[in-house]
Amino acid sequence: MAKLLIIEDSKMLCNTFESLLKKYTDFDFDMAQTYEETKALLSKSSYEFAVADMNLPDAQHGEIISLLNKNHIAPIVFTGIFSEEFRNGFESARIVDYVLKERYENVVYVVEKLKQLEANKHKTVLVVDDSTLYANYLKENLRIHSFKVLIAPNGQEALRLLELHPEVELMITDYHMPIMDGLELVRKVRKKRTKKNLSIIVLTSDTNSYSTSRFLKEGANDYITKPFSRDEFYARIYQNINTVELFEAMRTGFDDDIIALLSEITEFKSSETTSHVRRISEYSYILAKLYGIFEEEAKLISKMALLHDIGKVTIADTVLCKPASLTLEEYNHMKQHTIFGHTLLTKAFSNDLKVGKTAMDIALYHHEKWDGSGYPHGISKDEIPISARIVAVVDVFDALMNQRVYKKAWSIEDALKYIQENSGLHFEPRLVKLFLANKECFINVLKKYNSDMDEKAYCSIIL
Repeated sequence: MAKLLIIEDSKMLCNTFESLLKKYTDFDFDMAQTYEETKALLSKSSYEFAVADMNLPDAQHGEIISLLNKNHIAPIVFTGIFSEEFRNGFESARIVDYVLKERYENVVYVVEKLKQLEANKHKTVLVVDDSTLYANYLKENLRIHSFKVLIAPNGQEALRLLELHPEVELMITDYHMPIMDGLELVRKVRKKRTKKNLSIIVLTSDTNSYSTSRFLKEGANDYITKPFSRDEFYARIYQNINTVELFEAMRTGFDDDIIALLSEITEFKSSETTSHVRRISEYSYILAKLYGIFEEEAKLISKMALLHDIGKVTIADTVLCKPASLTLEEYNHMKQHTIFGHTLLTKAFSNDLKVGKTAMDIALYHHEKWDGSGYPHGISKDEIPISARIVAVVDVFDALMNQRVYKKAWSIEDALKYIQENSGLHFEPRLVKLFLANKECFINVLKKYNSDMDEKAYCSIIL
């Protein structure tokens, strides 16, 4: 992972950045609070990325940007001051982005942008333009965002490069070029590459709708009319890169329909738990977001929570559906569903371990307890993956609130009291606090699947 430098004179913001970077990234990072501290660090280490406060105690006029540029670093500028003069300067400065110090969400945005820059190092963009000056201008702006860039002076050369570099995800092409113009290029490219693995943006000086519509009909994804601002340029780039990423995720990810089918098989084995896994999925998303987990990860936890009990397909029906207390031998057999579930999902996700790890962690560890008294391994506290700690809370809540073959449904009051009493024992205290403070949100999910319950209550998020 790349080396990162955070330059910020606010200790509170430094602590926030440190917490988010450690929790959600693998960046090796250093921090400086002044211009002089930054100079000292730059003399000792090389950095790929930087986040810089434009106004430092010993350099209050943006000198830090020049210092970083001299060290071949294009920073993300995190500033409390914004002016039209600065925005105009952005057009010519070697700056990745500028972000205002307004809200916590903006810090999160910066961290997400850093992750995007790291990912961009593995993305290739093809620029097609007969103007060397303009092609190099586009290349420089793309390199600021860490993209790999190939350049072709005409459509014919572009086709050759696409054959040599199937990894190209985005092509930016001019319209008017010798040998083969942009329209003919788009037409030929779309015979070999679909929108699922290559986005095409056309640069054009034509403002009439006929020209742009022709490009779109021939297979272009988007167009930018010259002249354009860097803000617009980057916005269009990421919009189209994200489209390819979405198709890639749909192609390589574990199919949602298969996940739904597997979860329904689990429910079919335990007929008394109708809609249980769907509720667990929705509860998990809510609690993950309350905990401060990024949207992408929260959605993944929600999706994989559907499979938390997949191991129960291996448990004997005489045990799974027994309308009475289990014997010790039967209980030990039941506990094996966590290990069996992990084994099944390890096989299922053998080609996608990054995504599969969340599913495997939830299946294996969702019966572990905060105090170490759970199963199958008796681990405790932060040894238990956060995904499994989240599912542990909502799984117990849903089990208490719904009738099973061996018990009646509990009242809401009794279920919430049980959750509270087991804070620090079964459950992580912080999760319990968030769950109880926002109980209406979870009760609403329960009511969504139970027509006999009262109308939904107003749900206000409390952190």
